Amino acid sequence: MKLAGFMLFIINSAASINLKYISKRNSVDGCIDWSVDLKTYRVLAGEPLRVKCALFYSYIRTNYSVAQNAKLRLIWYRNKGDSEEPIIFSGHRLSKEGDSIWFRSAEMEDNGFYTCVLRNSTYCMKVSMSLTVEESEEGLCFSSRIRYQERAEITKSKMISCPDIDDYLAPYKQPIMTWYKECQRKEWRSSIIINTTSLWIPEVQEDDGGNYTCELKYGSKVVRRTTELKVTALLTTRPPKVLFPSERQASVIDVQLGMRLILDCKAFFGYSGDSKPIIYWMKGDKFVEELEGHIRESEVRVVREFLGEKEVELSLVFDAVEDTDMGNYTCNVENHIGRGSGSAILQKKDMYRLELVGGLGAIMLLLGIFTAIYKCYNVEIMLCYRQHFGSDEADDGNKEYDAYLSYTKVDLDSVEQEMSEEEQFALEILPDVLEKHYGYKLFIPHRDLIPSSTYIEDLARSVEQSRRLIIVLTPEFVARRGWSIFQFEPRLHSMLVTGEIKVIMIECPDLRSVINYQEVEDLKHTIRVLTLIKWQGPKSNQLKSKFWKQVRYEMPAKKKETMSRRQVLDSGEQGLFGDLQAVSTVAMTATSASLAPTQVEIPDYNEPSHMQMRHFCRSYEYELPTTAIATLNGRHMYCNLPMTLLNGRLTQNNIGKGKKEIHLNSSFVPLSGQELSSDIW
Repeated sequence: MKLAGFMLFIINSAASINLKYISKRNSVDGCIDWSVDLKTYRVLAGEPLRVKCALFYSYIRTNYSVAQNAKLRLIWYRNKGDSEEPIIFSGHRLSKEGDSIWFRSAEMEDNGFYTCVLRNSTYCMKVSMSLTVEESEEGLCFSSRIRYQERAEITKSKMISCPDIDDYLAPYKQPIMTWYKECQRKEWRSSIIINTTSLWIPEVQEDDGGNYTCELKYGSKVVRRTTELKVTALLTTRPPKVLFPSERQASVIDVQLGMRLILDCKAFFGYSGDSKPIIYWMKGDKFVEELEGHIRESEVRVVREFLGEKEVELSLVFDAVEDTDMGNYTCNVENHIGRGSGSAILQKKDMYRLELVGGLGAIMLLLGIFTAIYKCYNVEIMLCYRQHFGSDEADDGNKEYDAYLSYTKVDLDSVEQEMSEEEQFALEILPDVLEKHYGYKLFIPHRDLIPSSTYIEDLARSVEQSRRLIIVLTPEFVARRGWSIFQFEPRLHSMLVTGEIKVIMIECPDLRSVINYQEVEDLKHTIRVLTLIKWQGPKSNQLKSKFWKQVRYEMPAKKKETMSRRQVLDSGEQGLFGDLQAVSTVAMTATSASLAPTQVEIPDYNEPSHMQMRHFCRSYEYELPTTAIATLNGRHMYCNLPMTLLNGRLTQNNIGKGKKEIHLNSSFVPLSGQELSSDIW
């Protein structure tokens, strides 16, 4: 009678179990079957394991000792397919101890389901437990298939406990436990606290995510449990947000009938635990499933994800757009906080407007291309235009010269020394190219200046008769303040300040270290119409270089003329540019020829009494009398006015005088050292 009452107590206890966590199968042969227990045993191969009968922990309110006193037997089976085989305990690797099975060393062959049956002749109840045995992955101390999972919100605290180790802890004895991260011993930061069986992180950081392994010493074996910690963003407190189409204003999309269309909806979902993003399309109050068959939704795609926050995309696909498909489509998103939506309006494409937009786009593209070409080749384009369609500024009768060339004259003390690249450029290359190759008429003071009054007045009048003023900034020019005449002479200074003459300033390299350079910078700011051109050294001397194109662009528009060989110097006298095209302005012009007197006495330099000595005036050669050379100490130098020799012109003071009365001021002979005291022209 006492036994019957105990059995009734067990049955009532089993019936009162919370069925939320377990499911009861139908009774078979009068034995109550609770199917498979929710708890799953996981262990690495080679480690010890205790599998407990779940009946005494979840299904009946009694323990193994009470059941044993009630004459109930506990029998263990191992499931093999649809059958159950009784377990024979050898005691070496597998043994039965009370309500449990002990695996001294679990092996891969132990995988499966284990059933414990509590019964007697009138009563039977059973439940199964699942066991998973895995090998450690290569190079690791765990298997990812049997890890425990934990999550932690960033900036919050987290406690990581070593799971399922109660069966291996000896009472009143401190366990020997070691913690690893990614199977490596780690130097934990000072804020992390490690207790006996747990690890506490007071403020979770992004790099705290990973695999944490606790290793417990158990006899001669070790028990290891690995927990994967996933760091997430803070749990969201807002509904998801639609990124496209816009939530504030409906997006209007032009479509062409018969064409395939994919309408994408993008949305952002904050972290909300394990819940999946809810996103779907509607047309009006109809779901996509209620629309025509040629309209369908794609699978939800996660575009990007970070700490559990996701950007997802859902496409609405039209196989071929029809007229009835026009209208308002809404993309809806939801989470446990709320919902959001964005709308797109489909309308038929206006083909005329499309063509107009395409035409304007093509025009803008061409304008962009032409602008880029002009920006890169504007000088070349303007030169080509001027040559074929532009007018010739030389037709302006108010100006006699195309440009006035100002640079430092060679010092007497440096004539016999080797000429620098800058001096050679200023004295020879620049005038030769402009005159002989491009046909410009230059006013070169030491060559073309004919004294009529004071030197300053003659110089100012010559600049007024020129269309351009070329200033060559050589180191010598800067050091000697060669521009000072344009600052202190009122007429010249006024022309620069008012823009009456256009100034072309050619700057040689490495001038910033030269004394007085800052004054040159100040001068640039006072000139109203100024063009600065950089001379980069010998590489700029090539006729095809950009330097000469810039110079021609700033010079007066002039068309090339084909001149006869009699109008230019002999090709052997052209120096560095003997092979260039011969043009006027160096030749004897009609004007200069008409100004020459009909009868002029020219000194006879061929008399035997005169010492024969050659003097070089640029690239021209002639012989000088010894009386003229004596005052120059036998030095070779640039002569004052070689064009007067070519034109046969003398100053009025020399007309009618004999050979012996020729003075050094005569236009036929070089200037004396005293007259060469002015170094800047």
